[in-house]
Amino acid sequence: MGIFLSKRELAQTEPAEKLDFKSPVPTRMVSNGEFNPLPQTHRQRQFEERLKDLSEASARNLGMDRRQFLHTGCGMAAAFIALNDVFGPIFDVSLAEAAEPDAAAQRASGLAGQFILDDQVHFVRDDYNVEDILGLAKYAGQHWNPALLKDQLGISLDRYKFENFLKEVYLDSDTKVALLSGAPFDNPAAWFLSNDQIKLANQTVNSIAGSKRLLFHSLFTPAQPGWLDEVDRCIAEVKPNSWKGYTIGDPLQPKTTKYPWRLDDPGGRLEIR
Repeated sequence: MGIFLSKRELAQTEPAEKLDFKSPVPTRMVSNGEFNPLPQTHRQRQFEERLKDLSEASARNLGMDRRQFLHTGCGMAAAFIALNDVFGPIFDVSLAEAAEPDAAAQRASGLAGQFILDDQVHFVRDDYNVEDILGLAKYAGQHWNPALLKDQLGISLDRYKFENFLKEVYLDSDTKVALLSGAPFDNPAAWFLSNDQIKLANQTVNSIAGSKRLLFHSLFTPAQPGWLDEVDRCIAEVKPNSWKGYTIGDPLQPKTTKYPWRLDDPGGRLEIR
């Protein structure tokens, strides 16, 4: 998603999926298009070479090629070992996990019940009809999870709505607590949810669960008409767990957005009280 980069900047980058070496952990800076990634550093190159050596040796011992190995739990363990070798002892991982599938599986099983917080989740309201976001699911289906293209929801807005949100976040994944967010587009009709709808979802999920399983943002939109009044209203009535805003303005139309802003806005449009 290179919508935030200029043509000159895009010409200096390459999609991560085109890299010859597909590591389970990135071996260089990766950007989602919101910033221009820096070139690979010397130590990142050392990490990549160390991981290649580890994975080649372990793959041969297990009777598979390097690419197959890097898709396994052993491959992930090898990446953490390589990181430790280059950057210092940061990750708790053993050589056995990188060499023996049973050891990797045992470690994964031992961590299966750990607490997982997803700090930004989304769904859209029932009457949402802005189809621009369908490209996100299409890309995910083409590059990461082909099953998305084949199940009954397909590439449709129903995939983004509340019922499927509950299924995928709380039933199909290991997420224990999630933080519901939104996106403040210039066009109010394109907002996934209003601040009040985000709050209602929070109350609904926690009521069903009988515990605090969903936290939530309120959105603030500097320079948009009435934005400070909405901040005051949310403080008094909505009472969010935290706040979210985009300095870029409209996150899907950054080149034509009407309301970009800076934390040190020299025009004085951003007034924090």
